[in-house]
Amino acid sequence: MIYFLASQIPALQSFSHRERLALVADALALLQPQQRIFMNILKLLLITPLFLLLVRFEGWSMLPWLLLAGIAYPILVLPVRHYFACLHLDEAISQYKKGS
Repeated sequence: MIYFLASQIPALQSFSHRERLALVADALALLQPQQRIFMNILKLLLITPLFLLLVRFEGWSMLPWLLLAGIAYPILVLPVRHYFACLHLDEAISQYKKGS
């Protein structure tokens, strides 16, 4: 499943917005180095064409494309982050509940 927002992840439904963001960050911190490298390479592959498109424009004609890039960036990157966070989300939730 593709999750664009942390609130869409079923395991995080019962938490507040700040807790969801903290749990996603904690889950990403639990990634192994190989997983983290793969995640970052995947994100880079997704956003590279977008920024290569920006090279073609100059001056004020670049402004709409910059706005498009600013909107498209989280749409492309957040599902990848949430997918990799889901791999260790149960562990992050158990650590959070243990600490609370």
